[in-house]
Amino acid sequence: MADFISSANAATGAITGAATAVNTASNLATAISAGYGADSLAGAIRAIDLPAAGEAIGDIMGAVASFSDTDNPNDWRVRLSIAKWTSFQSSPVLKPLKDAGALIFPYTPKINITSSATYSSSSNIVHSNYKFQAFQSSNPGQITITAPMYVSDPTEGLYWIAMVHYLRSLTKMFAGNDPKAGNPPPVVMLNGYGNYVFKNVPVVVTKLQVDLAQECDYIGVNVVGSAAGEIQGITDSIGGLSDSLGSVLGGFGGEVAGAVSSIAGGIGQIAGLADSLGIGGEISGGVSHVPTKSTFTIDLMPIYSRDSVRKFSLDRFVSGGYLNNPFGYI
Repeated sequence: MADFISSANAATGAITGAATAVNTASNLATAISAGYGADSLAGAIRAIDLPAAGEAIGDIMGAVASFSDTDNPNDWRVRLSIAKWTSFQSSPVLKPLKDAGALIFPYTPKINITSSATYSSSSNIVHSNYKFQAFQSSNPGQITITAPMYVSDPTEGLYWIAMVHYLRSLTKMFAGNDPKAGNPPPVVMLNGYGNYVFKNVPVVVTKLQVDLAQECDYIGVNVVGSAAGEIQGITDSIGGLSDSLGSVLGGFGGEVAGAVSSIAGGIGQIAGLADSLGIGGEISGGVSHVPTKSTFTIDLMPIYSRDSVRKFSLDRFVSGGYLNNPFGYI
């Protein structure tokens, strides 16, 4: 009987080992087939022991780093919200960030924060050993985020591109044929490290710096763009043609050029509107190459409206009364 049990246990172990090997091979095949060529082979090999579709096992969920956002109040990762303008929400280039729920820094960044108070000293006070200081104003100061970023497969590469494209976009105003022309760059919310560090802090991006090192490898990824944006580019070309017609033909040619320019402007406005509504479709953006290792340096400036500043209460701030505010004071 003991021999039978021993044999049965050995058989069970062999079956389990075989099943594990089959699952490992299957996961490897799935990972490779889901990749984008040889560039993702290293990432696929590292993923062979991960559960299919990334399901968490037991308490592993708490230790897994990912790009996805979560409603977990204990999620203290640093993130910048996606601007609420429709074009930002519908951009195919920014889709990785929208799917994640925010621009989430997947690796712990270095953050420098400052807070200052300005005082002016009185002058021409006779018969006094000391100058008197008068308070002028306080300043939450610039926030500098230095964030490392590592890319090992095309999915992470697309996220890297989305980060760069998004942060670049946040330094530009709406202009030209934009339906919202004249508006400044969007204000976004900074969150991270818990309610008493960064909770819905309204910020604008004042500077972006990304290091593209020469000593690391680069991964090619396929990106997509907006078809409506491509149409807008064609209208710019038509506008250039109208200028050429006006200068070459003169007189009557000027009227023709004006008509062509009007047509181009109308098409451009339609294209811009379609893009802002997210109905322009997608086109291939070709292959872009991203570094496997880079560093983002982002300067943020907290920004508050005059109305919000007028309503500020130091007593409420000190007692933590702004934790559930739509935007946070720092």
